[in-house]
Amino acid sequence: MRRQGLTLLETLIALAVLGIAFGALLMSQLSNLRVSAQSRYATDAKAAAVRVLEQKSAEVLKSETASDPKYIDDPATGRSFYFVDYYYSCPYQVNPPDTLRGGDTKNLRFQPEPSGNNPGIEENKGNKEIEECKGQERQGNVVVDWGISGENGILGEGVVTIVVTAKHDRGPTVTMGRRVTCYDVYPSPTNDK
Repeated sequence: MRRQGLTLLETLIALAVLGIAFGALLMSQLSNLRVSAQSRYATDAKAAAVRVLEQKSAEVLKSETASDPKYIDDPATGRSFYFVDYYYSCPYQVNPPDTLRGGDTKNLRFQPEPSGNNPGIEENKGNKEIEECKGQERQGNVVVDWGISGENGILGEGVVTIVVTAKHDRGPTVTMGRRVTCYDVYPSPTNDK
């Protein structure tokens, strides 16, 4: 004859099964919270990268009416394009063509810092990095490294590349880039005049 009700052993087994089920649910929720937090950190990193990329793009695309004649890139309008300075200065200075800024790096806005030993002497011209070509900034919990460089070769002619890498303090890293071409900056010789 069997007694009515549960034995102590049956009750403990039932509680163990319930504990395992609740433990699995708890681990699932913790995993979801971690994934949500990482997604938020990645979103913060991406937002910081986009802000810096847009800021640097605006600097490369900037143009103005030049007050100093050595900076005039379009003689018809007297405009000066910062694109020229970035293209021929980043990451290292090279001489622009003779028809642009007189073919001299001294006519570019960005100049390398003089060396500490011989200020004013350009012994390192051509391989000294320019301060405006790369940098780092912090935006909240995100460190953003950025770099601007003029591309070379036939495929890179007239192209400035901007690359930003944003790393959140909690891990996620986002890298973004943009290519700015001379066609984004200069007026068309046929349509804009």
